[in-house]
Amino acid sequence: MDGTVLEGVPSAPSSLLGFVSLFVTKFASPSRPTLTQQPTCRHSSFEQRKQTRERLRLLGQSAFSAEEVQQHNTPEDCWIVVDGKVHDVSGFDHPGGDVVFSYAGQDASEVFATMHKSQVVARKLLKAYCIGELVGANQAPLLKDFHAMKQSFAEQGLLDANPIYYTRKCLELVGMVGTSLYLLFAYSSSLPALLASSLLMAIFIFQCGWACHDFHHNQIFKRVFPNELVGAIILNIGMGGSTHWWKTKHNQHHATPNKMTENNQATDPDIDTVPLIAWSENLMKQVQASGRSIIIIQHIVMWPLLFVAYINWLYKSVGHLMYQPAISTKQRRIEIGAIAFHHVWLNACIFGALGFTWQAAAYWMIAHTISGFLTSFIFVQSHNGMEIYTDDKDFVTAQLVSTRNIHPGLFMDWFCGGLNYQIEHHLIPTMPRHSFSRARPRIMELCARHGLPYESCSLTESTIKVYKTLAHVGHAAKSA
Repeated sequence: MDGTVLEGVPSAPSSLLGFVSLFVTKFASPSRPTLTQQPTCRHSSFEQRKQTRERLRLLGQSAFSAEEVQQHNTPEDCWIVVDGKVHDVSGFDHPGGDVVFSYAGQDASEVFATMHKSQVVARKLLKAYCIGELVGANQAPLLKDFHAMKQSFAEQGLLDANPIYYTRKCLELVGMVGTSLYLLFAYSSSLPALLASSLLMAIFIFQCGWACHDFHHNQIFKRVFPNELVGAIILNIGMGGSTHWWKTKHNQHHATPNKMTENNQATDPDIDTVPLIAWSENLMKQVQASGRSIIIIQHIVMWPLLFVAYINWLYKSVGHLMYQPAISTKQRRIEIGAIAFHHVWLNACIFGALGFTWQAAAYWMIAHTISGFLTSFIFVQSHNGMEIYTDDKDFVTAQLVSTRNIHPGLFMDWFCGGLNYQIEHHLIPTMPRHSFSRARPRIMELCARHGLPYESCSLTESTIKVYKTLAHVGHAAKSA
């Protein structure tokens, strides 16, 4: 057997039926969260923190070294450092999911400041968990320069959204779905019109993904609630996806892009795709050599798999809402109701206009497969084929070594929803997409000053790099 085989990772199938079954089991079926996804001490965390504070008070200790903080590095016993203050967040029911535990035992100052739009509210909440101060640690020059750069961006207004720009973006979505439905009902007997309508519906769903992404990163409004509300409307009703599922997964991705553990398990959920796709030789070691039949040809099979990505996300959303215990009953009911409404309005339009015919089935398939392909095709360009690491890097370095930009342009900026500026977005997720081009030169300068990579290439070059990475790992799987 080559490498470490992780429990719970299924082997590759030996038939087409087995392949479909594996896809449903691994990626599409609702699954209950594992212990690694959910800390086991949520209900006792308050009492545990109270006992910790009392013990420290009796010891007269209010200052800690970095080595002491590093010892508390699990979800059940989690200390983090923010701006020189040590906080005990053991078992904390974090609004953004379990991402807070990704920095257990570490300095989370930059990721905390970067990921929270409302610093006043976030810091007020965090203050209740403070147990003392960090001593003997100095901020690295890179992080000092990064912090100064962010401050200058804020002073220049680059973190403030342009309401006209985002009004136009929302009107684009209304125009797309409106035109699509008009063609569907007015020209239901015309195959070219139905094709145009289904493609427009696919592009509407595709672009909804970028819009809700901006809102859920709190890029538009200064307050969190209106961002969450509009983002949920677009994601739940426009796309049929779960807000809680997306935020939990996406926040973890931002905190630990392309990171894996020393025993070859993905920390970043976006690279947790074994045994279908392995993004590195180490990730491939999750399965035995005899179970790598798909990985051997993954550079071929991945691209058609992208067509079912959106359908997979729909299933994952429902599964998350059904089985994730961290979701409140109120949010669970609201999201399930909103997602049900999405399926009602979309299917009522399609089958109401076309009946239960092959044209209706083809329309539904085009809308769902093309939107999924386009979205996931952009996703794989941003990080795949970049460094996959196991060590605890600082926030800025982690983003830069694992992230790739696609050269900007009028069409590419629209097509990618601004995520062709993936480096800028990962460094400052709350920055609105229309500011990326202005921030780009300063970030390139920061990278050059500190000897860090800033990878940017064309979409064609990026696709070739992704293909070569898949082929390289596939060849290694075949040779093992």
